[in-house]
Amino acid sequence: MKISCIIPTCDRPDFLPITIRSILKQTLKPDEILIINNGKGEVTLPDDLAEKVTVYNIIPYAGVAQARNFGACLAKGEYLAFLDDDDLWNDNYLKNVAKAIDLGAECIISRLDQMVDKEILPFKNAHGKVSIDYILVLNPGITGTNIVISKDAFFKLGGYDPKLPPSEDKTLILEALRNNMKIMTLPNNQAIIRVHNNERLTDSAKIAEGIFHFTRKYSDLMNKRQLLTNWFKIYQYRYDSGKKSAFVPFVFLYVIFRLVKIMYNFKKNKTK
Repeated sequence: MKISCIIPTCDRPDFLPITIRSILKQTLKPDEILIINNGKGEVTLPDDLAEKVTVYNIIPYAGVAQARNFGACLAKGEYLAFLDDDDLWNDNYLKNVAKAIDLGAECIISRLDQMVDKEILPFKNAHGKVSIDYILVLNPGITGTNIVISKDAFFKLGGYDPKLPPSEDKTLILEALRNNMKIMTLPNNQAIIRVHNNERLTDSAKIAEGIFHFTRKYSDLMNKRQLLTNWFKIYQYRYDSGKKSAFVPFVFLYVIFRLVKIMYNFKKNKTK
């Protein structure tokens, strides 16, 4: 059983070496480390790190989903372990993942903690929350840093959907659920995302766009409450982004209309 580690990177020269070192400290080393550069500049690493990774350059700013998909196509391992370029793994991360693979898991989701000013704090734990109904509205703690999936399963699911940032991670798991794949959560296996002043992968406008496409794609699976929740989030992120176009009042009016209709139907049913 071989594991390929895939790191998409985009203009993060200060964080990438730290992330690579967290992989090299693993008690179970991956069989290869692929750096997929979709930034504008070249990836420059210290000699001791450069000789242990393989760097590929793709179209600048193609996006994290495309970078991961490109890495998956090049990977030689039977399992794909994704890690963002500013995040970290606990030293036993891959060792614990390998145990889950031995038990037949096709996809493994680990606990997600966050680092704030060098302090590690609890963030999200997907354990007990990986269901279609939950994922249609919320992200239980699924990101590119805490997913390991078999390469066969990854390609069967079509990889990451580049139209859905930041929903592409939970979409992958949603499709795995719909295909009855064996998913295992590891509540004590730690992946760490950094919280820092630099811009993370996606801004509010792109988040709104991603939720919009996610809602359109899976609207047939959603009940009224789930649709309402997602439309409200679209409105909120669009407003936060400062893009107060005609799209914003349309969503606002739609949300109000749906809310009134739901309340009316609730009262009507209650009086029967």
